[in-house]
Amino acid sequence: MEIETFTKKVSAVARANKDFNKIFGIGWNKTGTTTLATVLELYGYALPDQMTQEVRLNKQTFNTNYAEMADFCSRYDAFQDLPFSQGLTYVAADALFPNSKFILTERDPDAWFQSVTSSFAKNHRLANIADLTEQDLLSKVGYLYPGYLHENKRRLLSSFQGGQRTVLWEKLYDKDYYIDHYENRNTEIKRYFANTQNKLLVIDMTEEKSTATICQFLNIPHHFAIEMPHSNKTSPKPL
Repeated sequence: MEIETFTKKVSAVARANKDFNKIFGIGWNKTGTTTLATVLELYGYALPDQMTQEVRLNKQTFNTNYAEMADFCSRYDAFQDLPFSQGLTYVAADALFPNSKFILTERDPDAWFQSVTSSFAKNHRLANIADLTEQDLLSKVGYLYPGYLHENKRRLLSSFQGGQRTVLWEKLYDKDYYIDHYENRNTEIKRYFANTQNKLLVIDMTEEKSTATICQFLNIPHHFAIEMPHSNKTSPKPL
């Protein structure tokens, strides 16, 4: 079945059965977030352009200014990746959009770190990511706007003691540091939603053979489940 045909058929049912506000994918980058976005779009949910989302929301959100998030998110159905994939943005999203659904994508930590580093090196044409420095982020590595990646890494590598901020640039792409950060955030998300019902879905997209689990979570009838599309765009394949 063609993508457009499937989406047109299922989206009306998905919206008729919708008993929630927004959908927030809050798993870290490289945990199947692109696949999740593809699935949500296949079922007719409107997602914003990712680059526009990051430009509009990252700086404001991580500086605890949520007015832009409230306005921007009111225009779409679902979101994933930055700024929702890092930090405590899920708490702000939960407060701003009550009765929303949250999907925590996770995967094996070693495989996740390998994907993060190899993707970054490839995208920025780096021969050896271990040699990357803070100065490189400022002068050599560009994305969206000058200083964007430096801002993100500075936030990730910040440590606080007694109100004093230290940026651990020596931990830039340190495997143990990243995995600890990744696992601790996932644990905190699960703890935050522990006393809620049917509000958080924890899913390993690499292990899912179909969209059935996501359909159940979003109250979409099971017969609309399809094979999991592990690429950006693919024709829906029925089970």
